[in-house]
Amino acid sequence: MTLRSLTAVIACLLAARSTLAVADELTERIPAGANALMVIDVTALESAPLAKAQGWSKKHEAAFVERPMMLPPEATRIVIGSQLNFAGEMNVEWQVSAMNLNEPIAMRSIARAEGGYVDTIAGAECAWIPSDAYFVSLQPKQLGVVFPANRQLVSRWKQNTAGAMSSGFLSLASNQADRTNQIVMAVDLKDVPQPHRLRERLQDSPALKTLSAKLDQIEKLILGVQGVTMKVAVGQAAKGTLKVEFSDSPQVLGTQAKPLLLEVLDTFGAQLPGLDQWTAKIEAKAIVLEGPLSTDALRRVFSLLELPSTKFSTLKDDVPETASESSVASPTAKAAASKSYYKGVTVLIEDLRKTLGNTRDNHMVWMERYARKVDALPVLNVDEDLLAWGAKVGEAFRNMALAQRTSGIKAGVRKSSVYGNYQYGYNGSGYSTTRGSQSVRSQIDTEEKSQARNVRYNTWKEMEDASAAIRKEMTKRYQVEF
Repeated sequence: MTLRSLTAVIACLLAARSTLAVADELTERIPAGANALMVIDVTALESAPLAKAQGWSKKHEAAFVERPMMLPPEATRIVIGSQLNFAGEMNVEWQVSAMNLNEPIAMRSIARAEGGYVDTIAGAECAWIPSDAYFVSLQPKQLGVVFPANRQLVSRWKQNTAGAMSSGFLSLASNQADRTNQIVMAVDLKDVPQPHRLRERLQDSPALKTLSAKLDQIEKLILGVQGVTMKVAVGQAAKGTLKVEFSDSPQVLGTQAKPLLLEVLDTFGAQLPGLDQWTAKIEAKAIVLEGPLSTDALRRVFSLLELPSTKFSTLKDDVPETASESSVASPTAKAAASKSYYKGVTVLIEDLRKTLGNTRDNHMVWMERYARKVDALPVLNVDEDLLAWGAKVGEAFRNMALAQRTSGIKAGVRKSSVYGNYQYGYNGSGYSTTRGSQSVRSQIDTEEKSQARNVRYNTWKEMEDASAAIRKEMTKRYQVEF
């Protein structure tokens, strides 16, 4: 090996070590209570052919609503940690993000671009933004984001950011993002399943009807679930690898491993478009699904853990510096901001519309996350009537999700009294008592789901009527086609 070749090899090794150190530093900023994590190698992702073709790295405002995920133009690597409440159907309790930047971002730039203000918390300069989040300056080229905008949470996090994350499962997953799998998402599921609910769900599971004799083994398997990891490899197209890991081998599930996994996602309201077409295999202690990810599927995956902003510094060169200059936006600026906002909301509506007619009620999680996406859209210079409409769309998404969630709660309450419901019948030699609880419970589920579905369809119609009306009004008001 020549001296020149040796020098090149050493340089590559040093670069690799430097990248790993950066990744570790960001991961260490995630608080101990995190049970979900996403790592994005932004530099590698933006060089992928699909990302280039769809303009994922473009700064112009329209790109933010067309592409499946929001990538800050200045970021090189992002780590997002969150605490999901599985007892509360995957609600986000809190979310903390840390990212490395290729150039510093002033808090005043973020505040101006998002219509927020600059604050100081625990000695750090921060920017509050209307989508209920704080941006925190960690280092000149390192930025933090805390959601929701809990000032005390920001203060405590800022003062305790070193080596905090406690989940070994998430720590291992954080090192798997590379130039091939540019995005890695992981959820720690250890000790999540509740035994008293699990057995009933296994007994009612259509996927396990042929495995009723093995329910004890299956129950033990699921109680030992460790977590799930989703790797996304973006090249000419996007490919996903979904891996569910257990403490024991899932061989007991056989060919029903994939149907059961899809059923669980349905139960949580988190089914992905096209996932039922993915190939499945069983490894030593895991179930692995692989397949293509459409733009719609990508948008839903990224909505689970997503930065609560869509602009960052993209308006820093366009927003006036002084309050007197920025107090009143020009009609042209207001029309442009309003049109972008309208387009952002309608993209989300259209995305959910594609699965509205699906017979499987798997919309809960996505409707809740898309309501957050509406909240995160830029509001600076947007028409007040348009903002009111957007707020109603977000509220409609949440109401439809809530109707579906409460249908499950109502069904559970009604089914709790079924076990004492005895029926009397004549069996040919006399009268006997029977206990037809299964059929009654199935009927209860059907009735409650039907009511939730009616709420969804009615709410959707009202939302579409309001969307048509606001489009006409905005077009007339600004003389620009919305």
